[in-house]
Parts: sequence; structure tokens; C-alpha cells
Amino acid sequence: MSDNPETRHTRLRQWGLVGLFLLAFLPRALYPVSRALQWYFRSGEFFQAVLHGDWSGTLLSEHPGVPVMWLSGATLWAWHGLRSLIGLNPPTPLETEGYAFFDQVAVGVLPLALVVALGIVWGWKLLRRLWGERVAWVTASLWALDPFFLANSKTLHLDALLSVLMVLTALWLLLYLREREERQLVLSGILGGLAILTKITAVFLVPFVGVALFLSLTRDNDGKGNDISLGLGSISQHLMRPLFVWLIVALGLAVVLWPSLWVQPQESIRFIIEEGILTKVNPTHALPRFYRGDILVGDPGMTYYLDTLLFRTTFVTLPFAILGLGRGLLRRQGRGSKVLLAVFALLYFTQMILGGRKEERYMLPVLLVIDAFAALGIVWLVDHVLTNPRGRIALTAVLVSAQACLVLARHPYYGTHYNGLLGGAQTASRVLPLAEFGEGLDLAGQYIEDQLAGEDGTVATQFLANEMVVQHVRAPVYDFAQVGQDADYLVFGTQYTTRGGAYPRWGALWEQTYKFREPAFAVRFAGLPYAWVHRPGADPMVPQPVDAQLGESVEFVGYRLAESRVAPGESLLLTLYWQATAPVDGAFKVFAHIRGPGEQLMAQRDSVPGRGTQPTTSWSPGVLIEDAFVIEIPNSAASGNYEIHVGMYDPTTMERLPARNAEGTRVLDDSLFLTQVRIRPRVPSWRWALSAIWLASTAAVAGHATLSSMNQDTKKSS
Repeated sequence: MSDNPETRHTRLRQWGLVGLFLLAFLPRALYPVSRALQWYFRSGEFFQAVLHGDWSGTLLSEHPGVPVMWLSGATLWAWHGLRSLIGLNPPTPLETEGYAFFDQVAVGVLPLALVVALGIVWGWKLLRRLWGERVAWVTASLWALDPFFLANSKTLHLDALLSVLMVLTALWLLLYLREREERQLVLSGILGGLAILTKITAVFLVPFVGVALFLSLTRDNDGKGNDISLGLGSISQHLMRPLFVWLIVALGLAVVLWPSLWVQPQESIRFIIEEGILTKVNPTHALPRFYRGDILVGDPGMTYYLDTLLFRTTFVTLPFAILGLGRGLLRRQGRGSKVLLAVFALLYFTQMILGGRKEERYMLPVLLVIDAFAALGIVWLVDHVLTNPRGRIALTAVLVSAQACLVLARHPYYGTHYNGLLGGAQTASRVLPLAEFGEGLDLAGQYIEDQLAGEDGTVATQFLANEMVVQHVRAPVYDFAQVGQDADYLVFGTQYTTRGGAYPRWGALWEQTYKFREPAFAVRFAGLPYAWVHRPGADPMVPQPVDAQLGESVEFVGYRLAESRVAPGESLLLTLYWQATAPVDGAFKVFAHIRGPGEQLMAQRDSVPGRGTQPTTSWSPGVLIEDAFVIEIPNSAASGNYEIHVGMYDPTTMERLPARNAEGTRVLDDSLFLTQVRIRPRVPSWRWALSAIWLASTAAVAGHATLSSMNQDTKKSS
């Protein structure tokens, strides 16, 4: 007997949920790109303290991060125990030196990826009851495919789990306000308690719960018209009692799950308040931060989070979220839950802009709300474009698939995605620091491991980058502050070189030497460099050899051009390599010209060789001289191909040294042509055109659908 339509629909839904779980879980579980290791070690220490009954030893962080440490700590020690049972004699989760332990970090991330994936499926079930099945499917799919959410979910850190717990807390509360079942309020309190135990910033849930309960006093959140009087009895029943229940459940769970509260409650609470709240509100922060072309120390301001939200959305979620927010707040039917979810995001955003320390990942809960409103926008627009149910499903699938193609193609480095509507990574690199999750440092570590092949060696790198590189290298990895250049390999990451050029630990090394030197290995994503590996003991490589002679005793060996394509306002990094064949008679300057059509000079830089530190009178015959130039490209430079010319001249007489090519022929104007460089727009014009077409077409369809909807409402009312 064949299945009836309802049975088939139920079976399809079940398989769909399995697919949704796999879509959410697999990209997060496969090859995590771990950030720094503090939560790896904290998780190991936390569970070790639990195993030994050292309850006070579970106070490890002001965040406090308890659910993460329970999940990852238990998994890490279980993995260690399993490997010990089969005789592998593995190091413990607290041992690292001389051991590449990427597999252990991946094991620590695994339970977080699992819980986040289950949370997405759970979110689907709640949204289905609140906003309907189609909105639930689209929202959950966008959560699974959100590139910034994915990137955070692939790290052993707090923010991905925190965001899921916070959003589920809000959804259960919205469901309670709609259906008034005590169980829903208790579940919201449980999840809220877990969120606060994960990160103290989730304490904002307390005022949010109060605001949501207060708004529910006057009318039903979903427009059912069941007015509630504002008498004292009603306030007690519908505001004070639910808020009290929620708080008791949340706080009770915190006491149960955090052993430190059992033995030192006052010390634990004091530590959280002083270090987790008061310190974070302080407007100053010692670490330098790159933002909008400047290096700042302290609070970058509210616009930092606005830029984060713009660049960390996608070409699908940003326009449709604006559309969904507008339709959700203007349409009376079902407006209550949408208003409260928007209030949730607004309250959290407001709380976070008050803090002095700002990080992109702190906006993740807001981004999940944006995804939900994007789903509302997609479903509303599709419903007003097509009338055929299958057509609606197909068009919705196309839009979600576009997001999937855009995001999954970046596996496993989802953090390298930036909204293409704003110019993508090229534009974002001028606003926010790249490599939020240490992308590229894993590949740098793997390269070094392959080169050393198990032999002895040492690696030096930058603050926090050492914790990412060490996961992939068995050789000891040190901070530059410990060993300087006395290492076999040096690793530089783009975030740290961007943010910390003035850092004494590595700033001078990068800015004066390695910024201009050809690396042994480099990692690039979307055309932008993310990591460089250098060998300090090796002779400098000359990427572009040239055989030319200047005067009687100067040989031009070759050059290095860091980038052959630059944009107006950017810097061109050029390194020239010279060698004296005999003592140089005279103190000469080097010129580097960038010429456009008709030999018109567009930019230039003249200096004593070695950035003023190696005058030609000090050159020893046979010694290679590295001569680095930073040439600023004017903001007014037109796009096109330009030529680079170099040479030498006597600054007292302005007379150029005779320049001869490899054939011994003297070149015109004693100016050696090196190569062409392309001046390009910061973002190609075709990308702006596509963005404009996409936004205009979306706006046009939305406008047409809105007018049609208004006309239908007018006809019904008349």
C-alpha cells in the first residue's frame, strides 16, 4: 500500500533534517582552523581539576567558559584515554612542546561543532512553530552556511556556542510568550544559564527577558488581540513570576555546573565582575588594532561593529535581511515575535558598543538574527513573485544554493569571506584586519614540517601566532621576543604584521627587512597575502635577476616586486639588489620612477641605498646590497599599465651614472627599465556593476511586490 501524502511529507521532512544536520556539522567538524590555544589548555585543566576533585581549580577564566570546558575537556581527556588504552602513549592535553598536535585540537573542536549543529536543527523546530516551516528551513540553512558563523564554529573558542545558546534562549522565550507553557520558560532559562556560563556578556539576556515580558503585558505578541490588564495581579503573574522563574532556573543551573561556585562562590563572582565586566568596559585596551587604515590603541568606536556587520554578511543575507526586517516590522500579523527578536539584537549590539574591547566575533549573535530576517525577506519575496508552490520552492532553493556555492568553496577558510556587495576582501583589507582566525598559519606550519622532515630545528613567530603554528610543527616554536632571528624559520602572519608594526618583538624585523624580502613560502587567499615563511640564515633570493652595469663599479643584480598590481593609495614595495665590483668612488643616490604613457612621471622615490643606512662609499666588493623602496601610489593615479625605471645619480651634480644593459649598450637617459606594474581600481568596476544590478533588481522586485500587496489590501478593505 502506497504512503499517503502526509506520510511522504513527514518522511521528506525527516530526511531534510538529517541533511540540515550534516550541512551544519560536516563543514564545522572537518579540518578546524584553530585560533590561539587558551581554551584548549583551559579545557584540559578544567576537566583535570574535576577528575581530581579540585573544585577551586575550575575557576580558570573570567568569561567563565564553563560549558566549553566541560565539552572539550571531557572529549580531550577521553581521546587521550582511548589512545593510551591501545598503547600509543600519547601526550596529555596539557603537553605540547616538540609535538604537532593538530589532531588533538580537532578533537577538542568536535563536540562544539556537534552541539552547534544540533542547535541549528533545534532552532529549525522553534522557528517552524513561530514563523512557519519555509522560513524555518531557510533560516536554518543560512545559519548552517553563514561564513562567519562557520569560521567561529571551527575554533575551540566561546562565541559560536554562545551565539547558538543565546538565540535559542530568545526563541524559547518568544514561544513562551505565544503559548504560555511553563516548560518553554524553563527551557529558555536553562539555555540562558548555559549562555551566561559560557560568556558573561550573555547577562544581557536578563534585561531582554524583562523587556520581552513587559511588552507582553499589553497585548499578545502575535496579534491575537488577547489584552492583558495592567493591574498588580497581572504584573505579578505575567512579569514578575516568569522573570523570577527564569532567573532561578538560569542561576540554579550555573551553580550545578560550575564546581568553583560550590567552594568559593564569593571569589568566583568577584572575579567575574571585576575581570569579566568592569575590565571590558574600560575604554582603553593595550593591544594595537588596525581599523580603517589606522593603527589604534583603545576603543575603535561604534562604527567598528557596523563595518563588521556589513562585511561579515553576504550578498544574499544583507539585502534580504533589510527587506525581511522592513516587512516583519510593518506587517501586523505575527509582528510581535519579530519585533522582540529585533529588540534582542539591538539590546545586545548596544551592550557591546559600550565595551572598550571590540572584536568582530562579538557580533555573531546579531549576525544570526540578520540571517533569520534574511530568511523572512526571501520567503516573502518569493511568495510575491511566484504563485506555483513548486516554483516557490525552486526559487528559494536557488537563493540558498547561491549562498552555499559562495561559502563552501572557501572550505576550510570561511573567515576569508567578506561581503562582495562592498567589494569583498580587497575593500575589507582597508577597513578590518585580515586573518581573524589565523588563516594561513596552518599551511605555514605544514610547510615547515615538510622541510624539517622530523629533523631538529626551531621556529620563531609572532604573538599568538606561535600557538597556531605549533599545532602543525614538531619543532619548538618560540615568540620573536625569546629568540629573535636565531631560528631556522620565521613565520609572519598578516593580522599581526598589520596590527603590530610598532611592536618591539617583531615590528622592526618585518618593517626593515622581511617585508621587502622574497619569502621561502607564502599563503594567499582571494589574491591577498595571509602568511609568509622566511629563512633568516639563507642568502636573500633575487626573484628577478638582471645583468646591468652602472658606472665603473656598480652591478645591478636584480629586483623583487612584492605585487605587480596595486591600487591608488596603496604602497608599492620594491627591493633592488646591488653589488660592487670594486670600491665605489662617490656617494650616489638611487632613484625609482613609475612612469605612465609618454614617459610621464606618476610616482618616484629617491634615497641613499639601504633606506639611508648603506651609502655606496661603504660597499665592499662582492657583498649583496638589499635596497628597499616604499613608493606611495597617489590617490589620483589613473588605472593602466606603468613602467618602473631605476638608476643612480650624484646628488651634488644631479648627474646620472652611465647605465648599460647585459649587452653593454648604454640605455636611454641612463635609466634601467625593470618591468610593468598595473594600477587597478581597488575593486574592479565589473564587481560594482554586478552588485548594483543585484541590489537594483532585488529592490525593483520588492517594490513591485509591495505595491501589489498594498493594492490587494486596498481592494479587500473596499
